[in-house]
Amino acid sequence: MTDTPKKLSLPAKPRSSASKKSSNKPARPNSRPPSGERSSYARRPKAPKPPMNPRPAPPVMADARLDLHSIIAAPADVLPPSGLAYQLTMAAHAAHAVVEGYSLQQALAVLPIDDVARANVQRLSFDAMRHLGLVQFWVQRAVDKPPVPWLQAMLWVALTQLHLREEDEFTLVNQAVAAVEARKPHAKGLVNAILRRFLRERDEWLAAASDDLVAHWNYPLWWIEKLQAQHPNDWQQILDVGNAHPPMTLRVNARATDVAAYQALLSEHGRAASPMPALSPNALVLELPCAVSQLPEFGAGAVSVQDAGAQLSVELLDLQNGMRVLDACAAPGGKTCHILERFDVDLLALEKDAPRSWRIEENFERLNLKADIEVMDANVVKKWWDGVPFDRVLLDAPCSASGIVRRHPDIRWLRESADTEGLARQQKQLLRSMWQVLAVGGRLLYCTCSVFEDEGEAVISEFMGHTPNASRVELPQMRELTRTAGQLLPRMNENANHDGFFYAALIKTA
Repeated sequence: MTDTPKKLSLPAKPRSSASKKSSNKPARPNSRPPSGERSSYARRPKAPKPPMNPRPAPPVMADARLDLHSIIAAPADVLPPSGLAYQLTMAAHAAHAVVEGYSLQQALAVLPIDDVARANVQRLSFDAMRHLGLVQFWVQRAVDKPPVPWLQAMLWVALTQLHLREEDEFTLVNQAVAAVEARKPHAKGLVNAILRRFLRERDEWLAAASDDLVAHWNYPLWWIEKLQAQHPNDWQQILDVGNAHPPMTLRVNARATDVAAYQALLSEHGRAASPMPALSPNALVLELPCAVSQLPEFGAGAVSVQDAGAQLSVELLDLQNGMRVLDACAAPGGKTCHILERFDVDLLALEKDAPRSWRIEENFERLNLKADIEVMDANVVKKWWDGVPFDRVLLDAPCSASGIVRRHPDIRWLRESADTEGLARQQKQLLRSMWQVLAVGGRLLYCTCSVFEDEGEAVISEFMGHTPNASRVELPQMRELTRTAGQLLPRMNENANHDGFFYAALIKTA
């Protein structure tokens, strides 16, 4: 599994928690084994499945009004799932859900999409999110009175595909009209007119959009201006990479094989891949993405999917066998598993969100790894810490996820300009809490998948100013990869193809 943004998670699924473990110490039900020993997470019977409901919208979109179940009246009984009209309909539902505050993950998980259509619905939805600023501009330009939200979403999805020219143009127009006729028959004339007008006036529409920042870059204006101010030399590249399709990067399980052997195995199966040693000795970037089921030995745990920039965290932790390690915000578990694949350590994985902790458990099962998983808020130290300091702490803090927008293109439309202020407060509190449990001489690695300074250098600078026993460690790997001490900007070239991350390593001196 690849790492995912920590605030945009799937709807809760019915499964038991892995946080409660048997113990010989009645005074501390969640006690961990002595340092050097490793215990497995508990295996519990699966709970009965309740009716599927979307999880509450993220706090940033707490006022979202759309009930995803209200759009389950999709024309599944009218349009064949294998047809483009059905797929456009479902993608429009997903796009509509995003502007109402739901993530694409939530929408695509809850919508009753036929398996035959799911892959193409996801493609159509992601394409629309990558071009939402542009197609919203066009729809606003084409009509005096905005149509109802679902019709707007249908126009966004259809105009995106006409713009990309990935479908036959006239087939796409006809199928979009058929989709609207099945749901909003009175509006099929409007949709037909707008789409055909675009085909006639494509160059004029493109020229008009080139003068609008949001339409040109497909990001909210506040996002563009923030990057212009914080990264004046790199803001255009950051936006360009965020609009690109991400690579499929693998993390080879060092306990199962090595990069060279797995690269050869991929070649035997007709798949080319390249290593990326500057970021991780375990990284392989596939030339062409594929379903994980098509990766040799994936089910047996030989390999996982994880961005090379995220894999860098294990290098920066400076781990050694036998250490006591805390992964403070562990879900979905990519970095946790990478640590355990490389080192024999006594590791505790904390995750306050029970449904997200199940992702860690699933990864452990597939990769045959063992460690403690506790469903706890890392900030409430007295509830989970046994008083024995940790040699290493990985704090992968909740953040805006602004560095991974090419993998989650809806993030930019879900965030608001004030969000980073609240997230920075959370990050500072987590730093203070984790500093309590770090051993003297121990290393804490702070990281976020963000490119905003508010969540990186600003957080570390303030913490250092108030923490006299904290010393920042120079990271040679970061200096080689970037011009800054800790900001890994997203890149997309032959030698560096990775998402954006911020890293800072701190040593506790007393």
